Amino acid sequence: MYRDPVGHRIKTLNNLIKRSIDKVLGGRPDHATMMHMWIIGFVQERQEQGIDTFQKDIENEFSINRSTTSEMLKLMCKKGMIKRVPVDYDARLKKIILTKQSCDFNKQLDQTMKDIHQKLVIGLTEEEIQTFIEITDKIIENVKQ
Repeated sequence: MYRDPVGHRIKTLNNLIKRSIDKVLGGRPDHATMMHMWIIGFVQERQEQGIDTFQKDIENEFSINRSTTSEMLKLMCKKGMIKRVPVDYDARLKKIILTKQSCDFNKQLDQTMKDIHQKLVIGLTEEEIQTFIEITDKIIENVKQ
């Protein structure tokens, strides 16, 4: 069977990064998965910029379908990571906000994530990092089509 050298490396890299993060962090008190942590970080960044976040924003940012996103957000609400609150300008929309628990944990997590990033880029020049980002962005767009 053909083993795609690009896809294989992306999957291997994903597994290694996940394992590295799990090793450093241990378990989160709210049992958040890696995807939950990425979503929490995304929502927090937007909250700090004064931008409301809705389910559609998460679907677009992480390229996940509506039903998966909906189920994930329901679970995150149940675990106390986020809240969904109505907006006054459209009764159909509920913006996603972080709970105090998630905000507090993310403050602790911030330096750890910076340390992990530094580990990922050891020995790479700024030019190599930028090239990697450009190439992976192109691959993401190719897969989306």
